[in-house]
Amino acid sequence: MRILGIDYGRVRIGVALGDTETKIASPWRVIVNEDMDDVLHRLGDIIKQERVERLVIGIPRPLHDQTRETDQAREIRQFAKQLATLGLPIEEENETWSTALAATQVKEMGERGKRDDLAAAAILQSYLDRQLGSSR
Repeated sequence: MRILGIDYGRVRIGVALGDTETKIASPWRVIVNEDMDDVLHRLGDIIKQERVERLVIGIPRPLHDQTRETDQAREIRQFAKQLATLGLPIEEENETWSTALAATQVKEMGERGKRDDLAAAAILQSYLDRQLGSSR
């Protein structure tokens, strides 16, 4: 099954693709978050083109209180409600370390800047590892 991982941000949305057969998530692209209708249209196109059957969206959970709902988590859940109009199941995955992991990967690659697609891949890989186990 093909799965789309999403790292939601007010400015950019990172997207990653993975599947349950290989159990590997790969960064795919970044979508500029200026117009929600455009974002949903672009995600819908990716879903069709890549035959995606499930969405995984990162939700931040504070380290000191994993049950606390932050403003950012509420905003992401609002976005997830809009994603539900695309008609696919949506799973939440803890994204607490995804941005830090993506920043480390960017640095190791000798690049600069924020790579939201890498954060999305970290979120999706965490989901795949947790749900399916990792044979890597």
